[in-house]
Amino acid sequence: GRRPLGQPPQPQQHQQHTPFVSVAVRVRPTFLDEPVAIWAKPTEGHEPQRRVCCHRGYVMEEYEFSRVFSPEDDNHRLFHELQGPRLAASVFSGVNETLFAYGQTGSGKTHTIFGGREEPGLLQLFTRALFERAAISPGSTVHACCYEVLGDALTDLVDAQSFVARGELRPEDVVCDELFIKTQKCRYQIVRVASLDTCLSLLQDARVNRTAGVSSCNSSSSRTHAVVHLFVQNPIENRASCEAALGLEPSTPRTVGGLNSSIGALTLVDLAGTEKEHENPSEQGRKSARLLNTSLSSLNRLLRKLQTGCLDESERRQSVLNKCLWEYMRPGCGIALIFCVNPLLRHRNITLSTLSMATDSKSIHNQRKAQYIQLPGPDLGPPTPQAQPPSGPSSPRRRPGLQAGSGTGG
Repeated sequence: GRRPLGQPPQPQQHQQHTPFVSVAVRVRPTFLDEPVAIWAKPTEGHEPQRRVCCHRGYVMEEYEFSRVFSPEDDNHRLFHELQGPRLAASVFSGVNETLFAYGQTGSGKTHTIFGGREEPGLLQLFTRALFERAAISPGSTVHACCYEVLGDALTDLVDAQSFVARGELRPEDVVCDELFIKTQKCRYQIVRVASLDTCLSLLQDARVNRTAGVSSCNSSSSRTHAVVHLFVQNPIENRASCEAALGLEPSTPRTVGGLNSSIGALTLVDLAGTEKEHENPSEQGRKSARLLNTSLSSLNRLLRKLQTGCLDESERRQSVLNKCLWEYMRPGCGIALIFCVNPLLRHRNITLSTLSMATDSKSIHNQRKAQYIQLPGPDLGPPTPQAQPPSGPSSPRRRPGLQAGSGTGG
């Protein structure tokens, strides 16, 4: 939270295992010769940055978070500080891990998640970590899907059929699921991917298919919320290696109530940026801004409920975005929020609003829990109606055998 300058930080208790980052702030680089109002406070030696400074004109404030990333920090640094390999191990142990990029338009959210020509994003880095973990987890499978949300519409961004036509995927690797939105039925594909290269190519094509448009900050900006799910099925016999990576005491591999495989999901969410509707230069842009701001308001209410520990089922129905993310935010899931801010003075007001939400989000404390399913036989094989990964944003609970299992800590 905020504390007056000069007040020494409170001593922290020593923990055997470094906790996962829950709330981080990333200050984007600026290439303009303009005054700045926000900056990451430097630290001595190799100590991680945890404070961001804000000049309000008449007073200087400091905010403290799990991590603060300066403009010099690249996505590899974020991945390292977010403990990417441990998060991948958590997914393989059956936990739903969700990472958000949250902030105003033009604050660097899409670069953080998807990267650019010269730098991979968290999506590429986490995907690589998952496949490295899969290589030492016999019988495990990875499944991917990607879609965008705008208002009451969900659009599948995956073009799996072109991969099937080239022989990079088998027809049985692709399954479809449905999400009912009011009177409409939205279909999207969940694809079993056997190699890192195929998965990255599939998701890169999905990114290209995402809707873009003019915003108040950029001539071409993301105008939808993009969601990527990477599902992992992992035989319970592999649990020991996941526990070792998480720093947990090893347990005896066994079935849990007859269930013989864990099911976890890594979800990365690139939220379209908030902007004032009247500042968008195009009529279509103003319409999109109105829809985006409405869904962000609903998501903010859900986050507020998480902050106060009073989340209830009614929040799930408030928007399509909430409905899509519900299973990956509810108690039992791991949540990391990356708040991206623009340091320029002219963006100070909206940056202060973002920092306020980030400060309040520090009170979100979910106890991670693993999920297990019953597979039809010792060999996972291709996805079947009973063995396929959770059906994305609809209702994975409808599948037989899915239940909460033992907590993995964190």
